[in-house]
Amino acid sequence: MAGRNPERSPQGAEGVAATAGRTKSEDYRLMEQVVEPSNMRRAYKRVLKNRGAPGVDRLTVEELKDWLMVHWPSVKAALLEDRYLPRAVRRVDIPKP
Repeated sequence: MAGRNPERSPQGAEGVAATAGRTKSEDYRLMEQVVEPSNMRRAYKRVLKNRGAPGVDRLTVEELKDWLMVHWPSVKAALLEDRYLPRAVRRVDIPKP
């Protein structure tokens, strides 16, 4: 799993912005809805349909299903236990004309 889903809680302003105005139980209920199987299936189908580009982890759409089969249980647990922190997005500079 190394490099695919770093696990630690957000800190500083990042953590405050992510949870402002909600209780821990509200956050947990929201995350339960996020990881609900029907929601995850819909999200997976959308990624397949739009041929999502690899992120900083270089995981391709073609590799996603096999990766999820192995790693989804630990990713889901990390999300529900508030230990998951996604990697930064890859920056791409687009030249201006």
